[in-house]
Amino acid sequence: MRRLAVLDLDGTLTPDTLGVLLVRELLARGVCEPELGREFMSNVERHHAGCPDFYTSLAEVYQSLGRAAAGVTVSTVERAAEDVWARARGRLFGFVRPLVRMLKSNGFLMALISGGPIELVHLVAYELGIDVYRAAVLDIRNSRYTGRVLQGPGLLGGKPSILRELEVLHHVRLADSLAMGNSASDAEVFRLVGLPVAFEPSEELADLAARHGWRVVDRHDVLRVLPSLLARGAEGEDSHAAR
Repeated sequence: MRRLAVLDLDGTLTPDTLGVLLVRELLARGVCEPELGREFMSNVERHHAGCPDFYTSLAEVYQSLGRAAAGVTVSTVERAAEDVWARARGRLFGFVRPLVRMLKSNGFLMALISGGPIELVHLVAYELGIDVYRAAVLDIRNSRYTGRVLQGPGLLGGKPSILRELEVLHHVRLADSLAMGNSASDAEVFRLVGLPVAFEPSEELADLAARHGWRVVDRHDVLRVLPSLLARGAEGEDSHAAR
């Protein structure tokens, strides 16, 4: 069975919130209702401030993203996403590409599970050579967004559900798999894998990491810390195989 490496995106591989950059671009192009775009930005700020709580505020972010995109054509959003990524790709943390190479060389199947819009996430996954990806998906009818949100990975239970899907689809052993993220939604994934890594965690995730003994890293030490963690994971994999 394979080992899976699950990476979060916003705040983990990049300092940006890519969905915010996308809505800003739609506003700049005049294709998004200004009031709905501002509502989305306000909800993102409330979420980052922890108001009223992580999952409630995140649900509001997703709903307002759907409203902001309602009526816009898919081709318009895709072109905007390409332009956003062309600018944002240079802001990936410096460790990201070496990290992906390290994990691939250790035999991991790479997965990007992000709460951001799939129109941007798939561009990131393609550029980094990520094997599989999951992201926020908005409903489309007649080549336009309807305003409905079909999938929000960051919502309660969202990332674990995706992880279970990948476990079956790709014959993955979660006990030998790795996950790295920075927010409370990643904690749900950490509880299912053998190698959880909290990257520059939010206050809530930092508290959980201390309670559960999860490894905490930052952008400066992640490439130094991971090899020893992977070595211990490989030893665990060997012990499973010997049974």
